[in-house]
Amino acid sequence: MTARLRPRDKLLYGPADFGGNLVGVVGNTWLLYYLVNIAGLAPLPAGLAFLAGRLFDALLDPAIGALSDRVRERRGRLWFTRVFAVPAGTVFAALWLVPYVEGTPARFVLAALGFMALSVLYSLATIPYLALGPELTGDSDERTSLNSYRLAFSMLATLVGVALPPLLVLGLTGARDLAASPPGGWLVVGVLCAAAASSALLVTGFGVREPVRARRGEAAPPLTLRAVRELLGTFGLKPLLGLFLLVTVALTITNSILPFFLESVLRLPGALQAPLLGGLFVVAILGFGGWAWLSARIGKRAGVMLGLGLMVVSLLLYVYAVPRGVVSPLLIGTIVVNGLGLASVSLFPWAMLPDVLEFDELRSGLRREGLLYALLLFALKAAGSFGVFSNALVTSLLGYVPGSAAQSPETVRGIALMMGPVPCLLYLLALVFAWRYPITRDNHAEARAHLAARAAPPAPRPAPAPLGGQEAHD
Repeated sequence: MTARLRPRDKLLYGPADFGGNLVGVVGNTWLLYYLVNIAGLAPLPAGLAFLAGRLFDALLDPAIGALSDRVRERRGRLWFTRVFAVPAGTVFAALWLVPYVEGTPARFVLAALGFMALSVLYSLATIPYLALGPELTGDSDERTSLNSYRLAFSMLATLVGVALPPLLVLGLTGARDLAASPPGGWLVVGVLCAAAASSALLVTGFGVREPVRARRGEAAPPLTLRAVRELLGTFGLKPLLGLFLLVTVALTITNSILPFFLESVLRLPGALQAPLLGGLFVVAILGFGGWAWLSARIGKRAGVMLGLGLMVVSLLLYVYAVPRGVVSPLLIGTIVVNGLGLASVSLFPWAMLPDVLEFDELRSGLRREGLLYALLLFALKAAGSFGVFSNALVTSLLGYVPGSAAQSPETVRGIALMMGPVPCLLYLLALVFAWRYPITRDNHAEARAHLAARAAPPAPRPAPAPLGGQEAHD
């Protein structure tokens, strides 16, 4: 394992996360809104279609991860990325054809099946890619740096995926409100995002040179419940999973409710939403370097706890302090705080995850990167689907009126609740799990030293003394 990576290596590793996250962000942020307001599905069926696709895929993720562990020696992990990048993009583009299908039941079926196919194809393209990261370097701080590059691309995808669709739709269709825009503009968005995502995946798939692997321990075994239980018992993994799940649910809730919140609660027109969201994600992208520098001094756990606090403060300011209908200095300041917090909670859980692998290998003698990342994504997809579905359920119960920016006071209060107090509670619970995370720079370095000693060839035995203990003579 190479301890230090060149900036070129890190830059080439990042684009695949741009591709995967672009699809995820556009799906989480705009597809629910699109299915409700443009395709004409009621919020609850739209949420069910999303949930069905994600949960179906999540059940297959552990098998995909275990498969990548078993074939990595023969084909390499990025073989999957190269093969499935274009099919995944094609299915994503097809999802935006839902309004052109006649009949609400047929639209629901197309949306659900499309989500299923999309999720499985993107898992095949991205799980092996993510599992490659810990193999590129074993140094804890260098892993933070590598993930800061990767997540900068990921945040750039978030910027593009959140801010660009409304600009394109309003510019292409001439509509004044997104909720009343024609579907043609959205189809263009889907095709452009699919092409960009597939291209980015191929850049990494063909650009990154995978390391020559020295076999340490046994080859990865087939996927079994015993292997899953063993992995879940790894030192430090359970509190990290709790942190990941809570942060993912909170982020998914805010991402998928954000278009509704900006339009119906803050009452900001679409022309103002894009630059404000762009500012948020630019702050986050610029913040990655600062958080990576800070973590080398205070540690990853302290860094993520600080970021969780910033997220709580910013969301409460959005809901309870920011003036409605105007771009105020308080709104700009809140965006800066939110962007810094977003960079922290996005970076540190992913930077903490690879360090768990050495403790698993120390105990089991196995390298199971693919299985670990697949189990994590299984949990994160289920959590993310729950977040989107909860918003669909709340908007349905509160009587959200599709196609209109103006909503009833009860609906506005419900949207504000899902933007502020609910995710804030989740972030506070995540603080508890972050506090319990036990892996430090010191005990991780000790684990790596034990693994290096185990892998070192045995020292040569000294030559035996002459018989009788006498010195040899000529």
